Amino acid sequence: MNQVFNSLLAPATVIGNGMIAQRFSKYTGQTDIVLFASGVSNSKETRTAPYIRERVLLEKTLAKLTDQLFVYFSTASVNDPTEKNSPYILHKLAAEQLISTWAPNYLIVRASNVVGGLGNRYTIMNYFWEHIQQGKSFAIWQHATRNLIGLDDLYLAVEQAVLCGSYQNRILTLVNPYSVKPLQIVEAIETYIGKRAVFEKVEKGISFDIRTDIEQLLDVEESYWQPDQYIHRLLSKYYEL
Repeated sequence: MNQVFNSLLAPATVIGNGMIAQRFSKYTGQTDIVLFASGVSNSKETRTAPYIRERVLLEKTLAKLTDQLFVYFSTASVNDPTEKNSPYILHKLAAEQLISTWAPNYLIVRASNVVGGLGNRYTIMNYFWEHIQQGKSFAIWQHATRNLIGLDDLYLAVEQAVLCGSYQNRILTLVNPYSVKPLQIVEAIETYIGKRAVFEKVEKGISFDIRTDIEQLLDVEESYWQPDQYIHRLLSKYYEL
């Protein structure tokens, strides 16, 4: 666990050491806030120990709360019908329930596949990037959809939600208004790095929609989110050739 304390009049406490935690360690809002960004990095994890560790840390953190705003990073994958009974989703839903019961002031953020550069090898963008760069074969689920949100876009949306003060004790779904096929992500990476991917298409996956709250918080043109442009922008911003 890594705790980062800002030197503001009302400092933020960030719990975690991953990509999201590191980005929010620079949080500059003047709100007394605890951001819980410690979690299980692999959404396909089946071992119980990582989930128990996060649950224990979550309970200890909630027990110390007074009147701070508690921000928890959950997942928009709760909307994925193929994942609804997975250990990861059941764990996240249980954590959300615990927070809504224990925390006097909370904000639960359901984010999609956060893109912020190399680091967590289990994110979909990093998985495709690594396999294409190394020429390793992988499978593409033809009927699946995936949703990508840039780390900085997530940061700005959460910052706005906290500062405006009207989203307490709510669940916000902060995702891209447009989901994409995995093949579209792969093709964008191929174009960006100038290398063909080695993959096979498999008859798996389900397309599903996710309602988003991000357009209430970020004042950008609708064209900003268009998949081709957005994926290229993420690659240019977070992945160096």
